[in-house]
Amino acid sequence: MSEETNHTRRRALQSICSVALVGLAGCTSGSSESAQPPAQTTTETSSNTPTPERTATEAPESAQFVENPEDVHPVLVEATSVPSDEVLIGFRLEDSSLPFTTEVYHAPDDAEIQATKTYDTQELSQVGLVPDPPRALDTVETDREDVHYGTTTIGEPLTVTLVARHDGDTFDWSAWSRTGYPHDGHDEANPALKVDCYCGGMIYTAPGGGTWARVIQVTPTERVDPGTTIALNWTSSRA
Repeated sequence: MSEETNHTRRRALQSICSVALVGLAGCTSGSSESAQPPAQTTTETSSNTPTPERTATEAPESAQFVENPEDVHPVLVEATSVPSDEVLIGFRLEDSSLPFTTEVYHAPDDAEIQATKTYDTQELSQVGLVPDPPRALDTVETDREDVHYGTTTIGEPLTVTLVARHDGDTFDWSAWSRTGYPHDGHDEANPALKVDCYCGGMIYTAPGGGTWARVIQVTPTERVDPGTTIALNWTSSRA
């Protein structure tokens, strides 16, 4: 799979909005680690790096969100297969109100969970929170945003890096809701998923002409049966 996301097609799909706006909800994790202070944002710079040609896009004045992992789940199940001893986890970033498309890559082996950095380049080879060469998660198309997916085993985290390569002015946003099916990983005494975390209540900043990256992970616990497929949905909008 190419490391470059088909941004033109994705922007067209993101303009399709068919369900009324739902109420805001927090994004919490069943993991005790989710209560830690947010990782400090630092900036790495690079020079003499050509910027790839990309078409700038504008966020729509208003956006509608569906937050429908239960509807996405059968699409994901039909399009994929999961080994009987593993768990398949789908990441759907509902970001139609943002002026960029969120990309999802496997994180480097030594990446710090919840590390968040910005870079003054859009070249992924210069983004330290993405491995070299970059390894994008496989995707399944839906009528809106694609679902990025990977597999792991019970008790082992699936660690990924979220990436926003932004062409416009500096932009602030928040991922204010996480939903999931058949598990969402919200605060429970005995959660099925531990999620560390694209967290609600935090403000993220994408630098103009640069790249934002954040490392998150999802760990299925013993409450999840091997062979299960899980669809997780994060909904984001301008801060």
